[in-house]
Amino acid sequence: MGADRITARSFPTPDIVKTTNNPALWDQLGGFAQVQAAEANAALQLLDERLATATGLDDRVAAFEAAYQDVTEWRYQVAVQGQWTRPNSDVEAFRTPIKAGEWMDYKLTPEVGGREPGSPAYVLTAELEQVAKDRLKNSVNMRNTVTLPDGRTIAGNLLDQEFYPGLVITGTANFADREQLRRASFELLAELETQRADTGRLDPQDPELRQKFTDAAYCLIQGPEMMRGSDSIMRTFLATAHTRVFDAAPVLPQAIDLDGMVRGQEGFSQVMREQLRIVAPQSGRPVVDAGVERTVPKSLNRGGGLARG
Repeated sequence: MGADRITARSFPTPDIVKTTNNPALWDQLGGFAQVQAAEANAALQLLDERLATATGLDDRVAAFEAAYQDVTEWRYQVAVQGQWTRPNSDVEAFRTPIKAGEWMDYKLTPEVGGREPGSPAYVLTAELEQVAKDRLKNSVNMRNTVTLPDGRTIAGNLLDQEFYPGLVITGTANFADREQLRRASFELLAELETQRADTGRLDPQDPELRQKFTDAAYCLIQGPEMMRGSDSIMRTFLATAHTRVFDAAPVLPQAIDLDGMVRGQEGFSQVMREQLRIVAPQSGRPVVDAGVERTVPKSLNRGGGLARG
């Protein structure tokens, strides 16, 4: 079980990397989805094997953590190969943890980073910058709070408009909190797997189960481990985990990592309710209906009747 169950459709190209107004360059960037899908299937096979012998919650937590570490090592190896790494990037940053006392920041101001005005990256960053400013209001900074289903809270990432004058940034959570957040993510996924083992296939459209997966995703986004590559690690792992616990490959929101860092927990949950979809295992052209990515037989796809997917 696991081979080829996840396809590139689970990984829409994030707007944040579309820094130009040239669609041809967007298509080139979209090729990374195939690379992610290949690793997601490999990690899914590992996860299936580990969970086949799991006898309790701790074993299941360890299985999800092992799959995550597999994806982390994959991202480093991809960086070593160089095809999907920016020129002059520090490859070792892809396997260097963000240590205690360190943090990584991301600048939300659209004019920073070489984004062409009007490009998808520029538009998305401008939107998120405004969300951050609205949340900050008259404050110079704030820290997101992550509330777990059992009521526990963990301090998450920082929003700040003072560290770099004139810029709005996100900054990663403290080391100990990030360790807790990743652990919480694996625990929530393990709980879903336990429900799956006890009751059979879980309904990926069940609101309560979707929220639990959303909470697991939010914890993971709030707890990045490495200095580089955490966005693709998180996306690939979450596609793997969702496919396992729900027996259905997801289509992840294209800005899932930035949504998690900027919008806060409720805002992120809303994005997941609206944008997380399921890939239907059929051939043909995908359309979206009631949260499921469905397909239209090619014989009916005559053009002009459907919006582009």
